Amino acid sequence: MRSWKSVIVMLFMVIAFQTTTYAQKNTLGTSWSFSGIGLTYERNVSEDAFAQISVQTEMAETFLGKVLHPGISAAFTWNLVFAQIESRNGIPLRFYAGPGIAAGINHDMKTSPGLFFGLKGRVGMQCIYDRKINISVSLAPVLGLHVSEDEENVTTRAYRNGLMQILMPEFGISYRF
Repeated sequence: MRSWKSVIVMLFMVIAFQTTTYAQKNTLGTSWSFSGIGLTYERNVSEDAFAQISVQTEMAETFLGKVLHPGISAAFTWNLVFAQIESRNGIPLRFYAGPGIAAGINHDMKTSPGLFFGLKGRVGMQCIYDRKINISVSLAPVLGLHVSEDEENVTTRAYRNGLMQILMPEFGISYRF
């Protein structure tokens, strides 16, 4: 588990302190969905790409009343903007998609808490307002494995909660600085 923390810290530091010739725009915000509540950090590396790091409480099983304690996860996605339009009000809208990774500790559909890790995808739309506020909606499923220990047996199975996140839109609001 310690090696995952080191990888996440290193990814965050590389992105946060990266120096490029592009416009340096960062956002810090929150994300809300049925699957969890989290904090997000985005860094625009060009007009057509941005990186996103998120830390989230995994709340789906808690909201359903199946477990008392939520899980926690961290994720990194590299998002490519594939279309950008302007609304009638002059608000830029950008559509994006990208691959990434995710890892955390969570229950997975009536199993003991365990470690999950896998590939994370993200597809969404972002509204960019003049007052340094971004509002977004996205889908971010995780295709991965869940490893748990039940009565001295280690069980590895597909991370089903991660696949269910494709049905749970994630709403975000963030501040640009």
